[in-house]
Amino acid sequence: MISIIITNYNKSSYLLKNLERCRDQFYQKFEVIFFDDSSTDNSIKIVKKFIKKNKKIKIRILIRKGKKFTNNCYNQMSAINYCTKYASGEYIALLDADDFFLKSKLKILNNAISKTKKKILYNSYTILKNKKYFPNRRHFLKRKFIWPIFPPTSCITVEKKLFKEALKKISFKKYPTCWLDFRLAVYFSKYYSQEIIYLKKKLTIYRKNEEGNDSNYTNIFFYSYWKRKLEAIILNIKI
Repeated sequence: MISIIITNYNKSSYLLKNLERCRDQFYQKFEVIFFDDSSTDNSIKIVKKFIKKNKKIKIRILIRKGKKFTNNCYNQMSAINYCTKYASGEYIALLDADDFFLKSKLKILNNAISKTKKKILYNSYTILKNKKYFPNRRHFLKRKFIWPIFPPTSCITVEKKLFKEALKKISFKKYPTCWLDFRLAVYFSKYYSQEIIYLKKKLTIYRKNEEGNDSNYTNIFFYSYWKRKLEAIILNIKI
């Protein structure tokens, strides 16, 4: 069993594609845990309507009324922490609400798990920006003196027990520009590098848009860019 955890905030325009690709997976031994973090759009209506039409899929909806923190990074970590309590799968696959999986993803993940017994799986991805697709050209790796090159959240799958351990270690409320994917990558690279397998197949469509959190940190002339760099260096030392 693989538990797909989807975290959502006002991503209603992307949800149908996101859920349809979960439904259409070749490997069907999975569940979906959908967490909505106080959306003000019609996200919940879309998910409930989808569940009524697709009753064979196991989908649990968790709703938080009122954001727990003012910082979205902390909200994401607390949401995923909460979702793991309801996950019955042996592995947890993370999925942002605006991204989606290829239909073959879970099957390939399951085959890799069965063959290698690895606990951490990163997969490559295709970038979707302005309705155009671009191949990812970054290869994940461990670097000796700086943080690792890491995949976005929707490309991370982890054995549940190890995932819970990691969340306890990295979910501290400091360095708000450093999101969950970065924190996980640093922690796993330092302490569980032998458990990581890198799947070169592009199994996730990663959507880059102006609404995304990373859009605030891409311009080197902005203060936010350098603040994030500094926080990343400190966090890399602290973990």
